[in-house]
Amino acid sequence: MKKHILLFLLLSSSFLWAQVPKSMDSLKVFLKTKPKDTTYVLALNEYAFLLVQEGKMDEAKKTISQMDKLSKKYNFANGYCKVVNMRGVVEYSNQNPEKAMEYFLEARKIIEKYKLPKKFYQNSLNNIGIIYEQMGDRENTTKYAIKLINFQEKNNLKPLKTSPYLQLGSNLKFYKKYDEALKYFNKGLALEIEYKSLTGIAIAENNIGNLYDDLEKNKEAIQHYEAGLKSAEEAEYKLLQTDLLINLGRMYRKENDYTKAEKYFRKAEQICIELEVTKPLKSAYQGLGDLYFFQKKYGLSEEYYLKSLEIAKTIEDIQSLYTINQNLADLYEEKSDFKKAFFYKTAADVIKDSINKIDIAKNTEDLLRKYETGKKEQEIAIKNIQINNAGKQKWYFIFGLLLLGIIGSLLFYQSRNRKKTNEKLQLLNTGLDEANKAKTRFFSILNHDLRGPVANLVFFLQLQKESPEMLDEESTKRMQDKTMAGAENLLNSMEDILQWSKSQMENFKPQPKNIAVSSLFEDTKTHFLSEEKIQITFENTQNVQINTDENYLKTIIRNLTGNAIKALNEIENPTIIWKTWQENGISYLSITDNGKGATDEQFKALYDEKEVVGIKSGLGLHLIRDLAKAIDCKIAVETHLNKGTTFVLSL
Repeated sequence: MKKHILLFLLLSSSFLWAQVPKSMDSLKVFLKTKPKDTTYVLALNEYAFLLVQEGKMDEAKKTISQMDKLSKKYNFANGYCKVVNMRGVVEYSNQNPEKAMEYFLEARKIIEKYKLPKKFYQNSLNNIGIIYEQMGDRENTTKYAIKLINFQEKNNLKPLKTSPYLQLGSNLKFYKKYDEALKYFNKGLALEIEYKSLTGIAIAENNIGNLYDDLEKNKEAIQHYEAGLKSAEEAEYKLLQTDLLINLGRMYRKENDYTKAEKYFRKAEQICIELEVTKPLKSAYQGLGDLYFFQKKYGLSEEYYLKSLEIAKTIEDIQSLYTINQNLADLYEEKSDFKKAFFYKTAADVIKDSINKIDIAKNTEDLLRKYETGKKEQEIAIKNIQINNAGKQKWYFIFGLLLLGIIGSLLFYQSRNRKKTNEKLQLLNTGLDEANKAKTRFFSILNHDLRGPVANLVFFLQLQKESPEMLDEESTKRMQDKTMAGAENLLNSMEDILQWSKSQMENFKPQPKNIAVSSLFEDTKTHFLSEEKIQITFENTQNVQINTDENYLKTIIRNLTGNAIKALNEIENPTIIWKTWQENGISYLSITDNGKGATDEQFKALYDEKEVVGIKSGLGLHLIRDLAKAIDCKIAVETHLNKGTTFVLSL
């Protein structure tokens, strides 16, 4: 069974030069009684950090917004840095490393712009290294850990509470250099104890426990896991407690102490449900499934494996899908239910094959991107050398003018020509930079929006090909319908991508014409015909006609409907209502859902063109924003938590 490993690292909430409290209760009193000045901003920073530790992300974001307003009011440079830094902490905690990296790089620019103290730069190096570790980039993680250690020693700075020694230890452990790894882990633990950081001690103990787990020294691993759990409980860091509880459950199961193992798994389950976190809950359920399997309590084992499998499907954890399907195959084989055992074994094999194919495709894509990026960088470097050389030659000509007045006019003419050449080269450099960014965005879109549907199609087709005897006529028809629907949705996604890519071209213009909104509604109704559980209604009492580009508007409507369907997951009586009407010569279309709602920050990409497409974001709101801008369509959003969301298009 696969060992559960979840990264928990504490990103420092920066540094304080004013005396502010650090416990949750004392901070609440401070914020209610103290005047709103720069010290108040520092207190808000500490409060937001504690909220993140407790998993209260929405409240943390509101606190960060309050920090931002006060920092601007008092022109507080330290506050600017802390605001951006805390936004990175939130994205890191939400497992969005690409977005977190953007914030931490922005924080470093603020540090350099305002020449903030060296401790800020020390913190910045630490945060960037942690994000590389979350991304799985071991090379850059090691690079930044060593860079941070050297910076601290060179400037006689005390090491950070969350030190690079833990990162170096983790990388050495990955390469099975356990003795060296343990030295770094112990050094990191000693620093955490010196600083009396309960959270840091818990993280360090967890890392050391993982090392002994790899060495199959169960008793030593348990000793360090329990020490880490005690510190995490004292720090009230519940999310970290779940990781330690699950690790203890695994260890006691290996030691055949099933009573303690069940106690720890159950406690982890309780905290995960309280915090509403799915990834560790999946691991807790999987641990309980393993525990009951070893006890031959096959009914309970089946129950928790299936719960874990359902969460793995929801969060699209392909590696866990493979492991859990394999576990279920082993379980049903023990129960002599060979038909189900064969089904789950086949599913596991298909997923494993899909993982291999995705890895190959990803490696190929990475190599291609690195080649293209390297090629562009080389071209830019050559042009920069030419510009530098041209600048030097200009000074040579000026010197020649002073010595040779007779040919001064000729040299002046040459200098002017070279200046024009330099400007052209600079424009070329700018164009190359933009092309490189566009290519990166396009690869990101392909990576997110096409890989998943293709993997699903491969899964369905291989199952039909390799195990047709497992499917009756009804199941075969249902599988064919799903395959056809998946193929059609993939085609629509490709059309959307092509539409978006065309919108990025300078010479591509929309083709407006008079279209009936009823035809757009019919297209939407047909496209989402398979969504039987959701009631989608269309209201067009005025039989509205609009003069615009049909393909652009159709794509916008499809994407908004798709987003609304996603927002209705696990909602009772899910409904979507499309309306259209005209007032004062303006045509309006609106879509309303009764989902859970969202925050204004989540719709930032609709209005902010600086919000680029990332690996995690796909097309989504970026596509809607770009297409709407092209056809002069304005979009307004009204959302309420637990009530739903309404988008209004005006043309």
